[in-house]
Amino acid sequence: MSLQAPFPYFGGKRRAAAIVWDAIGDPGGYIEPFAGSAAVLLTRPPFRGRRVETINDADGWLVNTWRAIQLAPDDVARHAVGPVTEIDYHARLAWLQQRRTPDLVAWLEGDPEAHDAKAAGWWLYVMAAGIGDPFGPGPWIILDDRLVDSRKLPHLGDAGRGVNRELPHLGDAGRGVNRELPHLGDAGQGVNRELPHLGNAGRGVNRELPHLGNAGRGVAVLMRRLSERLQRVRITCGDWRRVLTPAASRAKTGGDGSIAVFLDPPYATSGDLYAHSEDGIAQQVHEWAADAPDDLRIVLCGFDSEHDALLTLGWTKVNGRAGGGAGYNSDPTAGRRERLWMSPACRSSEQGVLL
Repeated sequence: MSLQAPFPYFGGKRRAAAIVWDAIGDPGGYIEPFAGSAAVLLTRPPFRGRRVETINDADGWLVNTWRAIQLAPDDVARHAVGPVTEIDYHARLAWLQQRRTPDLVAWLEGDPEAHDAKAAGWWLYVMAAGIGDPFGPGPWIILDDRLVDSRKLPHLGDAGRGVNRELPHLGDAGRGVNRELPHLGDAGQGVNRELPHLGNAGRGVNRELPHLGNAGRGVAVLMRRLSERLQRVRITCGDWRRVLTPAASRAKTGGDGSIAVFLDPPYATSGDLYAHSEDGIAQQVHEWAADAPDDLRIVLCGFDSEHDALLTLGWTKVNGRAGGGAGYNSDPTAGRRERLWMSPACRSSEQGVLL
């Protein structure tokens, strides 16, 4: 049975995975330089023996989460579950954002087993509970080890007493919070009115995310299954080119003896929807793919005619469209369509969809 990431992720390619595996077969070496939700890896058809599999991403917290699931699944599950409240959401998000620094990436780059299970669990909590941009810091920040609403910073005079004068809803032993934020009233039940899927003391999370059922026990089961799948996967953090050097990309064992690379870079039109991206990265990936060794089975994702220049080099293309979350969708009647470009070394499609 195929698995899926325990968090929503913009641009996931789960719906395209079958086409990808049909094109690349059973490679002895497999690389995802832009792992994201690792949707393609997790839907790989079953195989016997060993394969060399590598996933990489520049987002430190995302890589930390995959590492922690791989090495400490029970600890991740313990920190991921719990009733969802707005104040906990903002506190965990602010804590994570404060620590999203170059030092985090350097730590993950320098130690192949580095991970923080608590941070991974909190990251999953934030990703599952958030609405809108999951990477936006929001108004809350950590200041002197306290969670502070940055909109109210000028009102923090008089050793904190000014908070209650400037923010009268914080008076009355905190009950005023419920007046300013009515959806937090009734011991938090208001959150459930604002976010109906969080009803029934948090059990609604299990309806929205079925794998979180049974009072959190489903989380532990899922984490263990993911951990088992990832046991022999190399999980790296940093620039995408690090895993595509000749030394890094030629490792393989078993399978049909081939090496495959699945490239799903942030699209030129994706804006700030990813936690970590850089201008021009799609063009850089295009240039690498055009000059890549002929024997590599490469699948490259993009929009519209973004990589059509590769067709002059013998590449083929699959047409589809981006869904609501820019995930792959084969419906050709939609507006902007998403494409998959396959290198000449890819296998012919048994489904007859390669153009």
